[in-house]
Amino acid sequence: MNAGVVLAHGAMHTPWIFDPLRDRLSARGIASQAVQLPSSNPDSAAAQGLTEDVEVVRAAVAAVDGPVVLAAHSYGGVPATWAAAESDQVAELVHIAAFALEAGTSMMEWMGGGFPPTWIRSPDGLAVKAGDAEKSVFSGVDPALTAEAVERLNWQGMRAFTEKLGAAPTEVPLTYVVATEDPALPPAVQEQWAARAAHSVRVPSGHSPHLSHADDIADVLAEAVTRASSTRS
Repeated sequence: MNAGVVLAHGAMHTPWIFDPLRDRLSARGIASQAVQLPSSNPDSAAAQGLTEDVEVVRAAVAAVDGPVVLAAHSYGGVPATWAAAESDQVAELVHIAAFALEAGTSMMEWMGGGFPPTWIRSPDGLAVKAGDAEKSVFSGVDPALTAEAVERLNWQGMRAFTEKLGAAPTEVPLTYVVATEDPALPPAVQEQWAARAAHSVRVPSGHSPHLSHADDIADVLAEAVTRASSTRS
């Protein structure tokens, strides 16, 4: 049985961010779905946390009839990691310039207790948003696509950063995609995580290789699907 792909977006994003990548997966005959993480919401008061994100990812995986390649970008790596630890369906985890935290660690702890100085807080103090997304998140992306992506950014709930990662898989193979020109998540850190992965790939991109190098990421996922389909057949 062929594996399906479930995609988890990064902080402040929506599933729309994966549309170019999903088009390329469809062209390769690969079924995919992209979840909406509840921690990302246009209403700061409605933005939820890591726990709710994990529930959504877990449900999306369970809805697939067969093995799953669970792919995540940036913050999405945190709920994806937790969900993969609790699902027998996840055959491979793919981190696209994503956070590969240790269980028991929060994003806030990893960031040293504070947000980048360019980030802004919502008036109610319940959420944050990157104030320099054009440079930090979308560097190297087509300008028109960048403008639309920035316009679509949501608030990211504080609990996504303060809640600790509850579990991490020990048996699920990881593919790590290192974005070698990433200004948001240092490539040296990504390389440390990639060194522990079963497979690693380097893409000469900024923090959003699924937008700037969608064909390359589709190839990575296609290879993961082939592996997952053969091991679970």
